[in-house]
Amino acid sequence: MNTAEPDPPASGDSAASNRRLITALTALVVVVAVALLVSALMSALGSEELLVEVPPGTAERMAAGEQVELLPRTLQVEVGDRLVVVNRDEVTHEVGPYTVAAGQTLAQTFTSPGTIEGLCTLHPSGAITIVVR
Repeated sequence: MNTAEPDPPASGDSAASNRRLITALTALVVVVAVALLVSALMSALGSEELLVEVPPGTAERMAAGEQVELLPRTLQVEVGDRLVVVNRDEVTHEVGPYTVAAGQTLAQTFTSPGTIEGLCTLHPSGAITIVVR
């Protein structure tokens, strides 16, 4: 009866096996990275940006009775869309739950569906509803 142990693999076989494993893992990492990049690009390409510039004197004009409508009463956006309000006025403005100080910029990206309601000093009604789909 032969009780000899099997020979261990030659060091060349082990090195080749390690190289194949490293190559497979590298390929997997590259595939995952490319998939994440493509997903991010598709999301960015599908989103829109709504830019609202508030000119100097807007609050003063509204206080004098002028009907200034810089935003609609109901703003409909998609998840991923971005609202940018550049306030060049001398006073702070409200856009729903967001406050935009004089000389400041609001940049709000909508990340989940829902309805946001609040005050709006950029619409004659004084209110806004933002519907995120």
